[in-house]
This record gives sequence, C-alpha cells and structure tokens, in this order.
Amino acid sequence: MYGQMIMMLSTEAATKAIGTIIVPAVLISACAILLNGLILRYKAIEDLLRSLNQEWLNLKSINASNGNINTEQFYHVEHLISRLFVHHHILHDVLIYIYLSILIFVVDMLAIAVAGSTSIEWVSYLVLFIFILGVGILCWSLFLTCYEMRAAHEFIQIELQKSCHSCNPRRGNSRDRLFNFKSLSHP
Repeated sequence: MYGQMIMMLSTEAATKAIGTIIVPAVLISACAILLNGLILRYKAIEDLLRSLNQEWLNLKSINASNGNINTEQFYHVEHLISRLFVHHHILHDVLIYIYLSILIFVVDMLAIAVAGSTSIEWVSYLVLFIFILGVGILCWSLFLTCYEMRAAHEFIQIELQKSCHSCNPRRGNSRDRLFNFKSLSHP
C-alpha cells in the first residue's frame, strides 16, 4: 500500500508538472502564430521600402539629367521612405521581443522541470518570475504592434495624400501637417 501511494504521488506530481509545462508551450505556439503574420508584414514593408527607394533614385537621376526638378514629388517619396523606416524599425524590435519571449518560455519550461524534480522552494519563485517576464515582454511587443498599426494608418493617409474621415476629428490639426511634405523633409 505504501508503494502504491508513492507511485500515485509521483504520477500525480508528473501530471501536475506536465500540466504546468503546457502553459508556456501554449504561449510559444501563440508567439509562433503571431510571428508568422508579423514577418509577412515586415517583409511587405521591406519590399515597399525597396520600391520607394528605386523610385527615389529614378527621380533623382531624371532630375539630374533634365535639370527639371519636381521637388514636391521628390520630397514626397523621400518623406515616405523616412516614415516607412520608422515602421520597419518598430516591427524589427517587435520581432526581436517576440523571439526573446519564446526563449524565455523555453527557459521557463526547463525551470519548471527543475522545480518538479527538486524540493527547493526558491526555484518555484524563479519559475513564476521567468514566466511573468516572458508574458511582460510579449505584452510589450503587442503594445508596439498596436502602435505600429495605428501609425500605419496615418502612413497610408500620407502616401495617398487623403485624410480618413472616420478618424477622430480632434486630431485634424495634426493631420494638416502630415500632408506638408516640404516642411517635414526640408525646412
């Protein structure tokens, strides 16, 4: 009977440890799904940057050969490139943070395994701290993604040189400066 009780406790402990390890594994899967979409967005912005840069180089060479400088279009493309770099950089940081949170969740899974095999009390606190750190970094990356998506809406308005009528009218004053490319690019 004593042997069966030890076997039950160890089976129960193993089941609890596996259940505890599943939580970071689920978050790793969620991070992977999130990464797939963000990598596609990152690549699309990279492609757009390359095409805008090619357009900028073409405008520059046409202006140099003709002597006719279409400064408004030139500054517009230049401004779009500089704004797009900001989006690219934010998404770059988001991708790094998500990969870092995946690494932290893997380390947490290892710490859970160590905590399950030892009876050292501070290891349990370490497991919780590592998990909260991973969730915190993941939350920060999601906040940055939301910020980038909001800024992308403004970028589209700049690119199309049209204002979105569904946006909050209180920000109308700042929207006027969005379409003034000469003052933003070159004083």
